[in-house]
Amino acid sequence: MDHRMERADSMFTGTAKSKVIGDINFGEDENVKITGEGFACPLEGSQTLELNSPKSLPINMNILGTIIQSNFRMFIQYRGSSVYDFFKTSFPGTMVVETEGDFSDGTSVRGTSTLTYVKEALICRCQLTLEGFTGDSIANQDDLSPTLPCFEVIDAGSKADEATSSMNLTWKSSSNEIYKCDLRSVIRSVGNFSPSHHFIGHEYKVTDKSGNNLHFTQKVKSRATVINYYKN
Repeated sequence: MDHRMERADSMFTGTAKSKVIGDINFGEDENVKITGEGFACPLEGSQTLELNSPKSLPINMNILGTIIQSNFRMFIQYRGSSVYDFFKTSFPGTMVVETEGDFSDGTSVRGTSTLTYVKEALICRCQLTLEGFTGDSIANQDDLSPTLPCFEVIDAGSKADEATSSMNLTWKSSSNEIYKCDLRSVIRSVGNFSPSHHFIGHEYKVTDKSGNNLHFTQKVKSRATVINYYKN
């Protein structure tokens, strides 16, 4: 445990680097490999992630970027003395995140992400499959807003070294159409303990985005509130 605390202190109290290697599948016919990199100030709860695609994607980067960026839960501000939460102390181990989500138009996403700490960078290797998206989908519109502020609920999983996550993601188009995704995840880190029940508030801001879905940069501010339960 002491070694984990030392590693967490060195990785998550300064400026941390992150990288993304993504395999994005759209049904059975189309596969796109995207890459990304970013940096974070965990004690301030801020994280910036830049994603690049070799070809135009059939889904708005505001949606895809948020789903990928949601994996980096260790870049979160904790108030008080709770600096070393479950996600930060998962290193030098590996975290595996299994995700599934349902969009308001009947489309879906599912995938697996593996996060490892390599040479002072946190690397996320992810495989995502998105099904049912067409050119007429709201998800393909270029005028979607950044992801609206939301709360993520973290709770214990079915095993001691698991945690569950649920969040409702929302976007708006210029014509005021609402587009939503119910995103659920199971986070595993072998040999670790599940976290206390808590909420994480996320605020999103797109700082750079190309009109052809080739390039995207988003900054997120994330703050956690731990919920304590008391027996009568």
